[in-house]
Amino acid sequence: MLRLVVSQTSPRAYRTVLDALQAPAPPYGPPGRHILIEPGQYPATGFRSSGDFVLTAAGGPGTVTLDGATDATIEVTGNVTLQGLVVRNWSDEGSALDVAEGSVLAEQCRFVSRAGTVAVSVWNGGRLALRNCRVQDGAVVYSASSGLVEGTDLAGAESNALAIRKGSAVTVRGCRIEGASGSGIWATEGSRPLIEQCTISDPGSAAVLVDDHADAAIRNSAFHGTGMCSLVVRDKGSALAEDCLIADAAMESVWVTAGGSLTARRLRMESSRRTGVVVEEGTGYFEDCEVHGAARHGVFVGDRGRGTFVRGRVAGAAEIGVAVVAGGGGTFTGVTVTGSGLIGASADPDCEMSLLDCAIVDNPGTGIVAAKAARVRMEAVTSERNGQADVLGFEPEAATAKVVATARAAAARADADADAGTDAGAASPGKAPGAASADELLAELDAMIGLAGVKREIRKLTNLQKVAEQRRLAGLPPGPAIGRHMVFAGPPGTGKTTVARLYGRILAALGVVEKGQVVEVSRTDLVSENVGGTALKTTEAFDRAKGGVLFIDEAYALARESAGADFGREAIDTLVKLMEDHRDEVVVIAAGYSAEMREFLSANPGLRSRISRTVEFENYGPAELLRIVELQAGRDGYRLADDTRAAVLGHFTSLKRDASFGNGRAARHVFEAAVERQAQRLADLPEPPSGDELSLLLAEDLDVGTGLAARFGEARDTGQVRDVLARLTGMTGLTEVKREIGDLLDLLASARRRREAGLDAEPFTGHLIFAGPPGTGKTTVARLYGELLAALGVLAQGQVVEAARVDLVGQYVGHTAKKTADVFDRARGGVLFIDEAYTLARSGGPGSDFGQEAIDTLVKLMEDHRDEVVVVAAGYTAEMEGFLAANPGLASRFARTLTFEPYDVAGLVSIFLGKADGADYLVPDGTLDALAARVEAEADRFREGNGREIDKLFRSAVTAHARRTGRLADGGEELTREQLATLLPEDVTG
Repeated sequence: MLRLVVSQTSPRAYRTVLDALQAPAPPYGPPGRHILIEPGQYPATGFRSSGDFVLTAAGGPGTVTLDGATDATIEVTGNVTLQGLVVRNWSDEGSALDVAEGSVLAEQCRFVSRAGTVAVSVWNGGRLALRNCRVQDGAVVYSASSGLVEGTDLAGAESNALAIRKGSAVTVRGCRIEGASGSGIWATEGSRPLIEQCTISDPGSAAVLVDDHADAAIRNSAFHGTGMCSLVVRDKGSALAEDCLIADAAMESVWVTAGGSLTARRLRMESSRRTGVVVEEGTGYFEDCEVHGAARHGVFVGDRGRGTFVRGRVAGAAEIGVAVVAGGGGTFTGVTVTGSGLIGASADPDCEMSLLDCAIVDNPGTGIVAAKAARVRMEAVTSERNGQADVLGFEPEAATAKVVATARAAAARADADADAGTDAGAASPGKAPGAASADELLAELDAMIGLAGVKREIRKLTNLQKVAEQRRLAGLPPGPAIGRHMVFAGPPGTGKTTVARLYGRILAALGVVEKGQVVEVSRTDLVSENVGGTALKTTEAFDRAKGGVLFIDEAYALARESAGADFGREAIDTLVKLMEDHRDEVVVIAAGYSAEMREFLSANPGLRSRISRTVEFENYGPAELLRIVELQAGRDGYRLADDTRAAVLGHFTSLKRDASFGNGRAARHVFEAAVERQAQRLADLPEPPSGDELSLLLAEDLDVGTGLAARFGEARDTGQVRDVLARLTGMTGLTEVKREIGDLLDLLASARRRREAGLDAEPFTGHLIFAGPPGTGKTTVARLYGELLAALGVLAQGQVVEAARVDLVGQYVGHTAKKTADVFDRARGGVLFIDEAYTLARSGGPGSDFGQEAIDTLVKLMEDHRDEVVVVAAGYTAEMEGFLAANPGLASRFARTLTFEPYDVAGLVSIFLGKADGADYLVPDGTLDALAARVEAEADRFREGNGREIDKLFRSAVTAHARRTGRLADGGEELTREQLATLLPEDVTG
């Protein structure tokens, strides 16, 4: 296997992975390449390969970061191994890793993508194994594929963390899945996952969701703190679950419905906030399972549900231990029911219940309650030491209220008369309602940081709903209809999604909606590219939200103008009709920036009348942002020193908080950056740090004194300054460029000396225009410039973020500003290099000049963060003059224009010789003459392409050399070292 090296500094190494992949391979030897990547951050990575190769972080796991902003940072179809890499993608719709057809093994890697995107995808028969990896923010999706996820952490996905679709066969073993906004694992469309020894914590929806003919096996796993039901089997899905712990589910621990089928053995279900097990419209078999401390019912078998329970225990249910309602059938054999607050076992009219060899004992309420019309079979049942005598064969109309009233009295929950009037239906529950009361949920809302205006609006709505219910109970009309649909308007990171989830639960607690679940969607979930498809997708999303809340994020995107068919408007029109047809079944919350949401409400005449209330989410204040940082630190076992708190507060006080400010996300960024810097500080200590040192974040761990602003202290690394200057000086040609950069450094040094002497000094302005044809070294010089400014202490980090029009310009009003701000934010502390910047000054199409919007946004950002980012805009000389004229403030923000002249023949030959020397090739005089003659003969081509054309020529010469020496070797000749190293004239002229 061919071994190659990628490095940012080694002279004989390839600069990018793509360069190494495209290097010619010898015609002999085993296939494939082993590419060793030296430590560093490699921006603008983005490649597609069908070859076989191994990528290894030479310095060990975490030492190499590949950053991309294309559709996929790594897109492969061959047999590939990734070892120890950090692979990130910053595109709003991009993936860190995309695998199709091929086979990939990733070991000790970290994959990061934008929140809400797919970080890792494998499809079309591909195979992917993730071993001891971490996936951050984005999802992992297997589609018509197979593979293994082992020892891997999945954290922070704003969707389902792991989706297994379209018949995929995947083993998920020993993984931790934390904080997904959707389900932890979603198995669907006939997939066949094996899930074992996994821990799933705090998903917004289910821990594991199995539906649409999927067949899942789940063993030896633990699910904690799910936002809705924990294990859900529905829509003709089937599952086997064995030896699992399910704790603290916000709704049911286990829910089987809509044709689902579950076989469960030795499950332990603890502290569900509604019901332990619900089986309705499905079948469930439970063997040796235990349900403890359910806030409502232990086991609930609903209409068309069939549940079989063998042995096991139901303990401490707040209301009913085991309940079977009309249309349901439950068989309980050898089950113990104890500690139920109201009823141990309840059988409603028109249900089937079998109690065989069961013990209904020590229940504070009634032991067994069975309706006369229920089909009940009891054999060898022990019902004793219960608070009230069994009630068998009761007539619902006469007895239900009495049974419940006496049971509640025995449980000392309230006085008997009030209970008889309020809870007359409790013995025959038609659903499993939420555990937390509206007041408890409002207290949870009040505990959130800031949001005073939001809290007032939610409490106002809650009070209206409470009083309307009290009027109804008093026999009065409930009053005018209350507009429950809302707009959540405001900047990102202010808690809109969190508040929406709480609002859904509050409405469920008040009985306004049935379930209170929140279905989160965006434009892509509602809009189809096909005629008629949008109405279908929108209706499906609306149906999923019935009984709860439909939360539409960035809803203004539906109202954007389109050159062709306006399917976003079709989604809005469909929503308006559905909101009218199902006005009491779904609450719609549309979220987005304040100004854009006003346009959204104007998109359909009926929309504003149906969403009559707007709740404004304001930016957090500095003190609130400090509290958020402290809360995040406390959750992860860190604390802030006093001077650290003061520095963080000062940082947020100095920041401008406009509509695009990240709020909670900005606070998280400050904390995470501090943790990284603390780790670097502690790693250099001669002795292992103490627990106190490990938990304390010092002011020096922060970079918030002036944000990521320029410093005027001494150079941080004089050795690196000398090295970078030597590399710049060693570049072929570029005399004027080198002189201009030298002048900038002299100005910087003079400013520092004047400040030290107490004299005024002009602030350093490092923004530059690089003007000239392609292939003249503009990108290389920009990278060196960033390294130089970081080594001199002018920039905090020195990274170079490379962008083009496609990275900055969006597709609809408001999208461009966000994309540009996101790219600019990634460059903070470094250099933003905009290639072919003049294309931004071209119109994006009739009626929409989004390129101009990008320029206007850049001008404002360069002013607001003048000391944090150096912008280098590059392109042809004449066109760059048009770029500078596109905005009145643009030219004044660039210090100077550096002109990159085309290389002459001597310069191009010199570049070729440098490449040959770096790759251990010899270029004798005859070859040198042939090279110069070819460059002279094709002067126009090389004048246009410059260094890029010379690079192509060098690679073709290496290929020709390999072909020629390969023929000699095949003919039996034993090649000398000189032959293997020497390029001949025919290699450069062929």
